Amino acid sequence: MIEFEDKICFGCGPDNDYGLKLKLDFDDDTKTAYGQFTAHDLLEGPPNIIHAGIIAALLDETMITVNKYMEIVGLTSELTIRYLQPAFIKENLYIRGWYVKKSKRVIENRAEIENEMGKIVARAKGKYIEVDEIPQPE
Repeated sequence: MIEFEDKICFGCGPDNDYGLKLKLDFDDDTKTAYGQFTAHDLLEGPPNIIHAGIIAALLDETMITVNKYMEIVGLTSELTIRYLQPAFIKENLYIRGWYVKKSKRVIENRAEIENEMGKIVARAKGKYIEVDEIPQPE
């Protein structure tokens, strides 16, 4: 898996006190990243519901993690999300993302989040542009 020196990533950084600190495992056979997440009160949008932007970040981070395990450095270029039902604060959510295909330098992945009842709360399609290295400001 590709590791970056930056440990303050909003999605997965262990040193970001304000981040999601998402920890995911990976199945090499199915090219699937998976894990669990429980949102705290500060991630609320409408009362008792996780903010839609946090759901988007979880899905994107999961698909990026698939790329990292496949040794691909890719930047998000397109993210399409379907919100199917609310995801609640303090509810255990189960996330999985998987590789779909690669065309030249464009990687396509999918992800979804399930609630404790096994219902899908959100689905995503993501496209990522493969880069040789992460661009930095001059």
